Amino acid sequence: MTSTVRFAMVGLIVFAALLVVCLGSVAEENVAPATRTWMAGVDATIYSDYIWRGLNKYDTSVAPSIYVHFPSFEVRATGIAETGGDRDLGEVDASFEYFFSLGPVDLSAGYMFYGYEDALYSDTSEIFGKASWMTGTPIVPSLELFWDIDEADALYGRLGVAWIDHIERINYRLLARIGAATEGFNETYFFVSESGFTDFDISFNMVIPVGEHVSFEPFVGVSVLLNSTVKDFVDDDTNAYVGGAIHLMF
Repeated sequence: MTSTVRFAMVGLIVFAALLVVCLGSVAEENVAPATRTWMAGVDATIYSDYIWRGLNKYDTSVAPSIYVHFPSFEVRATGIAETGGDRDLGEVDASFEYFFSLGPVDLSAGYMFYGYEDALYSDTSEIFGKASWMTGTPIVPSLELFWDIDEADALYGRLGVAWIDHIERINYRLLARIGAATEGFNETYFFVSESGFTDFDISFNMVIPVGEHVSFEPFVGVSVLLNSTVKDFVDDDTNAYVGGAIHLMF
């Protein structure tokens, strides 16, 4: 990684760690342990291929992250480092997300910063909104909108539907999503000046508790590019991926 990205990653992780310590001290002083509502955690994820909105960004990659989560908001810092292939790339992402509900619809809005190692992409920021309709059944429709307010000045949106259920203590989710983008998004990330549908993704994951504060999450998925012009500019328009994550909560 370049020194800028490495410095940013270290700074974000140190900031998040200090935030966890400070919030923990405040919570212990003001809230009884049995009624504590905040949570902090560390995730470590490995991907066979890191697919982002239809774009195969990196080959085999690892992605550690640290976060602090409250009922109404979450602060998260993530580093992604490619360990496979010959490009030795990565990025640092930092986000803030606010949660609220309107009846059966769970909503969130937030901000995200992307710091890239890859010279093909410039550092950028986006604001986003997400909505999930809790139908009272395992079927959960969703809508996500992302507006790049910096480098691309473009919109990317995604419609999805999930089947979310559990077997004993194991939660699982089957998720299908279709994405579309404006011209600026495709030009920035696929170098194609054309708007329209971009990708379709279907994935399956399980969250398996292995202790009071630790869980394991295997996942598998397939991502398919839909834009015929974009397909001409990429090596593979269909990408299968697998991976797993360890979640540590405290």
